[in-house]
Amino acid sequence: MSALVMATGLVVVAALGGFAAVPEDPPPAVKAGEEIDQDLFRTTIVDAVVRTIPGEDDGAVGAGGSGGTGGSGGGGSGGTGGFGGTAAAETVLDLTFKVFNNATASVPASYLEESLLRIAPPEGPPLVAPAPSASGGGASATPAPAPTPSEPAWGHDLFIPADGVDSRLLPPQLTSTVVLRFPVRDGLTPPERLTVDLGEYELHEDWFTGRTRPELVTDDDGGKVVKARVTLSVKRGEG
Repeated sequence: MSALVMATGLVVVAALGGFAAVPEDPPPAVKAGEEIDQDLFRTTIVDAVVRTIPGEDDGAVGAGGSGGTGGSGGGGSGGTGGFGGTAAAETVLDLTFKVFNNATASVPASYLEESLLRIAPPEGPPLVAPAPSASGGGASATPAPAPTPSEPAWGHDLFIPADGVDSRLLPPQLTSTVVLRFPVRDGLTPPERLTVDLGEYELHEDWFTGRTRPELVTDDDGGKVVKARVTLSVKRGEG
């Protein structure tokens, strides 16, 4: 190819605005009910349901509401408290998972929570603050508008239902039911659909101690990679 032809081609490219950027691939889309391999876990999103938890006579202790173990924002709203009171009914949005722990030791459920990079309606602010710079297949997680100052924030609590006291540990080599619960407080409207971005773990070795620990996979820019994206309808149910 002559220098003249090459120069002509470069002129044409420049006139058309330069070389077009290659579009980034979106994260793999996975349906609810399908298993996602997160390396540390094998995770299935079962469903998302808005339900009302009926109030209970709490004459013995006067505990308020539900909300699992009372974590970050979901540990029981409502209820009159005090001896002889009655806990008020509570409306919640429950996102339910089936999680198999691949590790040979129990793992805190917070590792699952950290891998939920984004939970939001297809259009709208996230229910959980998104992880910064999450990406998948080279693509950034779908941006969402931030809540307006007048819009209340969603609280949430992640727990493993159990008889007696709910747990926060995923036992080794077993499948556990995990619930991410959002109390539907005044001013909040449950979405019709949810999109959930999940990350993936990999083992990293500490150069000083030689011990390994799971960390979320990141891209070259340090953004957390989205392993799978699940979009599902939010059902309406009863307690």
